[in-house]
Amino acid sequence: MYEAIETYLQGPRDSIADIGCHNGFFLRLASELGFQRFVAVDYFPLPADRSFLADLAGVEFLKANFNQDNFLEALADESLDVVVSTEVFEHIYHHPLGYLRECWRVLRRGGLLLMTTPNPATFVNAGRLALGKEISWGSMKFAETPKFGPDGMPVAVWDIHFREYTQEILGGIVATLDDAEVLEKGFLANGPSSTESPLKRLAISLVSGVSGLRNWRPLCATQYMIIKRR
Repeated sequence: MYEAIETYLQGPRDSIADIGCHNGFFLRLASELGFQRFVAVDYFPLPADRSFLADLAGVEFLKANFNQDNFLEALADESLDVVVSTEVFEHIYHHPLGYLRECWRVLRRGGLLLMTTPNPATFVNAGRLALGKEISWGSMKFAETPKFGPDGMPVAVWDIHFREYTQEILGGIVATLDDAEVLEKGFLANGPSSTESPLKRLAISLVSGVSGLRNWRPLCATQYMIIKRR
């Protein structure tokens, strides 16, 4: 995402919003690219001692429930140069296209929407499904959790994947946005993690070291799109 901004963003680099910013690590990185206004959007703020935004100038925290209509109503039309949505789209259950249109509304002409979401079309998911295991995050939680509160409004939920999309379907959804141009799309493999078994870390390292495999759909947990608003 950092490289995409450097490569594709034309015009001013003044304002950037991260939808689902969590600890704000990406906005902190974006400060190296010349941005001055950082809109951190989340429903679950972190305390200052766990946030990368505590001492960053120009930060605005916007508490928002992404499953509610017009969740970015505090932001003006076409007021941002970049909107980032990483690993959020799969958590939207009320109106996923409405969520995306709201992100699009606040993006200026020539601005970039940087988007990632899980890739469900993998060898790992095929194997898990064949073994009768769940392939999406939070299946039991999905069954247990009411989606609307007593007031009839959507509740904020972060630990359930309500829907994971193939790239073909995701591309069709993005194509409904007015004046959208997909500049780049592809797949990304996770790197090895210290929490995984040594054998799995070795397998991931070997795949990552082979040119072409690290971005091959069946082996990649994440898909991404770099979208320009013409």
